[in-house]
Amino acid sequence: LKDYVYTNASNESYTIETAKFFISNIKLTDNQGNDYILPKKESYFLIDAALDSTLFPRFTIPQGEYTSIEFNIGIDSMTNTLPIEDRIGVLDIAKSDMYWSWNAGYIFFKLEGHSPQSTTLDKKFRYHIGLYGGYNSPTVNNNRNIKIDLNIAGVAKVQKDMSADIHLMVDLGKIFDGPNTISIANHPTVMTSGPHQLIAENYSKLFTHDHTHNF
Repeated sequence: LKDYVYTNASNESYTIETAKFFISNIKLTDNQGNDYILPKKESYFLIDAALDSTLFPRFTIPQGEYTSIEFNIGIDSMTNTLPIEDRIGVLDIAKSDMYWSWNAGYIFFKLEGHSPQSTTLDKKFRYHIGLYGGYNSPTVNNNRNIKIDLNIAGVAKVQKDMSADIHLMVDLGKIFDGPNTISIANHPTVMTSGPHQLIAENYSKLFTHDHTHNF
């Protein structure tokens, strides 16, 4: 964050100052085709590039050889409408800076930084993407499901008293460069207006499986 200048496909230079997103609704499938769905209350994580401790979500699952992992970027509609007192941990709306009080919903994905090509006075770009389908009236739904095949780079062999660490790489440059091209000059601020659906499609392509450590 902040220290490196990147260039996107629109030939715009930028630095990243904030990168945060929710993952939720985690499911793993073993080599027999059986699914294990993490209990819902244990299945919410806020990934924050500024906090190393958040980059390693940990959870306990039954023994087995798991060949795929699936999760959601965002917060589902049922959780978005829970009573405030039931929103604890990373879902606490007062702690994460990932909630629109004015729009009554979680921000699923937040990317902020500076770019000389930004047309804002402070030369910043701000992408705050949410919307879960609506409560009283329908909206778009920018939750995105991610499914990762673990077979090629290493399945997760979960055994008692041992660890299986699935290493996923996250390419934030894909927010600008694919499958949809997003220009900072044209869209320096995207929240509930602008191409938020296109950015949601882009963040569904951020992840690749690099390797798995079983030990």
